[in-house]
Amino acid sequence: MDVFPSAPRAHRNPVLVARKMALVKAPHMAKLTEFAQRIATERKVDVPLFDPASGGTGSKVLLLLESPDPGAVRSGINSLDNDDPTAANGFTAVAESGLSRKVCLAWNVVPWHLNGRSPTPAELRGAVPYLVDLLRLLPDLKAVVVLGRPAGTGWTLSGRGHKLKVFNAPHPSPLTINRDRAGKWPQLVDAFRQAAAASG
Repeated sequence: MDVFPSAPRAHRNPVLVARKMALVKAPHMAKLTEFAQRIATERKVDVPLFDPASGGTGSKVLLLLESPDPGAVRSGINSLDNDDPTAANGFTAVAESGLSRKVCLAWNVVPWHLNGRSPTPAELRGAVPYLVDLLRLLPDLKAVVVLGRPAGTGWTLSGRGHKLKVFNAPHPSPLTINRDRAGKWPQLVDAFRQAAAASG
């Protein structure tokens, strides 16, 4: 069952979303799905699931963003395939870099939706224990791409950066990229390219 599309915004197609939802308890995904559901229960919030079109628990690269984008809320999946401009930028930059989606896992430092606003310091502190828990579920992880300042703050608070190669990059949202595309786009692609090299 092919769930790795060749073009961005593929979650416009509900058939692909349904295919992915049928795989959320596949061997590479089951522990991650349980983890996301645990967060939702503990915090009493909606938490989009991890994307089966990924390395799952065998991932070597973690793409760490800020909080779920509108596309994740609609599809129920944290994915570069979501139908929104941030995901589309991420998809395109990853493809341009040569980083394989099959070794990546996309997640957010705050795993629940924040209605378009940045996380507060209290929300970041409350979310950090979940990030630490996630790292324990990814034994093959070699690199983290930290996308944007809030994700960087959360990563720093997690206290785990010294064990992995960490690459900082601009957040792929149009609000960030479009302000200085000539400068920020190459930074984004280069961070993904370095993570690909670090993943072995």
